Amino acid sequence: MIAHQLTVPEALAGTVAVLLMLVQLALFRSVVISELIRLYAVQSFLVAAIGFGVGVTEGSWDLIALALLTILFKVVALPIYMQSLVRTISTRVELPTRINITLSLLVAAALIGFAILTAMQLPLHQGAFLPQADLATTLAIVFVGFLLAILRPNALAQVIAFLTLENGLFFGTVTLAPGLPFVIGVLLLIDVLVAVVVFAVLVRILVGQEASASTTFFERLRG
Repeated sequence: MIAHQLTVPEALAGTVAVLLMLVQLALFRSVVISELIRLYAVQSFLVAAIGFGVGVTEGSWDLIALALLTILFKVVALPIYMQSLVRTISTRVELPTRINITLSLLVAAALIGFAILTAMQLPLHQGAFLPQADLATTLAIVFVGFLLAILRPNALAQVIAFLTLENGLFFGTVTLAPGLPFVIGVLLLIDVLVAVVVFAVLVRILVGQEASASTTFFERLRG
């Protein structure tokens, strides 16, 4: 069997894909909201890096500009805003969890394995950016992001979980379809900003009503 020689784009995409999944798993290890915000910033930087790399490789100035906007908004502005929001609640917000950390990591690892097996069954064998590995990474981030939102009954933790979903989708779009129109990428960033504003209002309401950002308040409203 002849070994496949990785190109620079393939090596970049593969490395970033592994780092993204490691960061996604690290979200379950963190029990303090500030740590989740920092991990989200790291993940967003990795997504911006792959966008910049694809833009340089494909000669797409749109992707390069989108990568720079991603760094500005998702690596710098949003984490600073969310940290300030956390400080309005407490200097250190401990996150509740529905199951223990070890079990949640095992479930997340199982979902990543399922995402990899699913991607392997799809006929994606062409392209410069490891399409199967990239699709597996996208599915893994989406699955694990939903799991994080389910297991952490805290509004701030859940908004970070949904923001990681957007990171996964952006990574998959950039690597699987580098011809992403610039306007669509900008609209994705605007969606992120809208989501953060909505959750910020929700957090302030929860803190005003319950002196906490826990979403268990809504469970008591069920009929």
